[in-house]
Amino acid sequence: MDNIKTIVDAFAGAAFVLLGIERFLYGYVYHFPGHFKRCCKQGVLGSKIQNEPVYWKNFMQLGMYVKVFQYSVVLYDLFIRCTMNNPIVMFLEADRGVSFAEATAEAPWSQFLLGLSLVCLGQFLNVAVFRALGAVGVYYGCELGYKVNWCMSFPYNIPICDPQYWGVIICIWGIYIAVGASSLLVPVLETFWYGMSMKLIEHSNGKKLLDIIIR
Repeated sequence: MDNIKTIVDAFAGAAFVLLGIERFLYGYVYHFPGHFKRCCKQGVLGSKIQNEPVYWKNFMQLGMYVKVFQYSVVLYDLFIRCTMNNPIVMFLEADRGVSFAEATAEAPWSQFLLGLSLVCLGQFLNVAVFRALGAVGVYYGCELGYKVNWCMSFPYNIPICDPQYWGVIICIWGIYIAVGASSLLVPVLETFWYGMSMKLIEHSNGKKLLDIIIR
């Protein structure tokens, strides 16, 4: 039992750190765009980044790299650490020759469909943000010196802040609900980190805190 608890605690700690890397990258570019541009020019972030003259594309590339941490945590959690209870798993684990209807007769269909609905809603918000701002807006083009038109259309005309981040939170919860994961640790951690981004790491509150620390 102690060994299991140690493994769980180790995963929780590792997941907390790995899921936070992406958020701190975004916070770094948001608060220190000038320093980020200098690092790109000087090749600190690699020759591929140095050879790309458009800074928001550099940021997009780095964002894709650090997504590996997020995806790795989620995939490890779902397929190695957790057990799952959903119609697909029940069918795959059923005896040969058993029909899909028979294998999933007692499946948690309402939970599965709720999860899928949340995934669709989260992705809908994500796509809507990209359509409204374009990649240049999503990847802090304004902060990096590019012209980005202020958007007042959907999804920025609904009463939620940072619809893309809410889309990610909704999507990750939807995935875990849909698959019937035995642990919700990762969605809780993701909610924490994206909430921190919205209220501190990528927010004017963070700038105020940095000013206090620097002084």
